[in-house]
Amino acid sequence: MQSFKRNFKWYSLGFLVIMTSAIWSAVLADANNHLKVSFLDVGQGDAIYIEAPNGHQMIIDGGPPGSLLPALSEVMSFSDRSIDVIVVTNPDQDHFAGFIDLLDSYEVGVVIESGTFNKSKIYGRLENLITEKKIPKIIARSGMKVDMGAGVHFDVLFPDRDVSSWNPNDGSIIGQLIYGNTSIILTGDATKKTESYSLSGSEASGSLGSLASNVLKVGHHGSRTSTGESFVSAVDPDYAVISSGADNTYGHPHQETLDTLNKFGIKILRTDQLGMIIFESDGQKIELENNI
Repeated sequence: MQSFKRNFKWYSLGFLVIMTSAIWSAVLADANNHLKVSFLDVGQGDAIYIEAPNGHQMIIDGGPPGSLLPALSEVMSFSDRSIDVIVVTNPDQDHFAGFIDLLDSYEVGVVIESGTFNKSKIYGRLENLITEKKIPKIIARSGMKVDMGAGVHFDVLFPDRDVSSWNPNDGSIIGQLIYGNTSIILTGDATKKTESYSLSGSEASGSLGSLASNVLKVGHHGSRTSTGESFVSAVDPDYAVISSGADNTYGHPHQETLDTLNKFGIKILRTDQLGMIIFESDGQKIELENNI
């Protein structure tokens, strides 16, 4: 009995260590079941960081010059210097320029592009970096599936054809990020014309309902040139995310777009008002992480 009393504090300490380990194991196991999608605050531009439950990462668009790395530091560990996939939905500067800094500092596994072009020097610099670093480059086509593992995949819905001669916005990549029963439609700068092609493709395959998603990333920063009623109706999201800069010179988001989203009773989330917007999904439901 005396021996037990003398060693009681050690037994207690051991018990606490075991319980703490068990609690943290449970927390980490739960966290590892979640897909994390962060709509980064990069001002007037797009940048979306995606992390699958297994730790694989994708970034869709890189925002304007100098904007990506500061925003990325809020969701990635400084010691993590690699990204599995980056996607350039279209070659406008507010979608790709931030990737130049990324390629200078991070190891990137593969680049996916829409196939449209930009003759600017800064876009040429991005393409040269991709070539110099010998990063595989893929031109997106409808039907492609980017498998991130752990049940997460990004399905390309558009382009469904050669768009090399198209206006960059019309040729923008539209994709659907899927995890279990949850999904997010990501549209880049897709116009109503582009949206109509995605709708036609779904109708032709008899899978119009497959566009239905929990979240819609609104095309072209909320411009009136995007977010047609037929497309919004088919997606039928609970949330609409608009990535735009405060007091931007384009007047984004346009009132016509806000009116369309409000007509369908969709909750609108804007980076110019809220900063970074983060969703988490366990495959069954998708929720806002940052209590907006």
